[in-house]
Amino acid sequence: MTPDVSVIIPAYNAAATIGRLIESVLQETRVALELIVVNDGSTDATQRIVSEYTDERVVLLGQDNQGVYAARNAALAIHRGEWLVFLDADDTVSDGFIYERWRTATETNADVVLFNAWCGERHDRPVHRRQPYGERISGHQWLRHCVSHREWPHYLWLQIVRSAYLREHGMAFHAGKSHKDILWTVQLAVNNGRFYVSDRKDYTWHTNSASITHRPDYYDHRARDYIDVIAELHRLASLPENHSIQRSLRRHALVEARHFLGLYRRRVLDLAGVKVAFRSRIGRRELWRGIRSASDLCFFIKLVARLW
Repeated sequence: MTPDVSVIIPAYNAAATIGRLIESVLQETRVALELIVVNDGSTDATQRIVSEYTDERVVLLGQDNQGVYAARNAALAIHRGEWLVFLDADDTVSDGFIYERWRTATETNADVVLFNAWCGERHDRPVHRRQPYGERISGHQWLRHCVSHREWPHYLWLQIVRSAYLREHGMAFHAGKSHKDILWTVQLAVNNGRFYVSDRKDYTWHTNSASITHRPDYYDHRARDYIDVIAELHRLASLPENHSIQRSLRRHALVEARHFLGLYRRRVLDLAGVKVAFRSRIGRRELWRGIRSASDLCFFIKLVARLW
């Protein structure tokens, strides 16, 4: 039987939290689901904890430590569900959230549905506030809305996605250590399927102090992944089929360049190497074409002064 929903969880040294999340997911009985956990080379008890679940809905994959995006691609390659949900191993979800996401997705006949979430335990700060809630729009319309409202909710755990839509467009994650969820969500929108955004907050996002993103030696890789994101946004903007959204894609690239510069100035150790990588991949002319305001112009001048 084809599951209604495939739930994918990459896990690296997640022994402290993975059991709690699996228990939450397996409580769902109103939809047929499969839960694919990818152990990304953990050195703790993650493998043992997941392997002890005898529920036939649980699928455990193992791989050498290759990073979260490689882990998700491994699960993508074997998943069977009509819909797909991504979770992080250290976060928490509300009761019944899979059913509610599935019900919303099927009722709205969308290809991609985005939900909302809380930042932290206090539940006083939502992840997004300026989305077109309750509207059925195209991917291109959603992309333009996000760029014009300067709010890009790219987090994978907000989404439920139709698997046929992913297969139709041959989607997979770009290689890298961080920020490739930005490109995944951009590609979902660029493919121009049916989007729906709900303000239902069914997820709690925790900041994990032990995460790789908090290690000092990680930030050079992170900066280089930002370069990948900016270059890919420029490439997408250059394609004739994206003419109607090329201004939004270029503006989006300039916003990501702001994030890159903040990281470069405060965290990067190999300044010279990262500067060379940026200049070899990113053209000033393309960045210039993303300017839409005086603030953008001031930032562009600052960026050029720092990197050229």
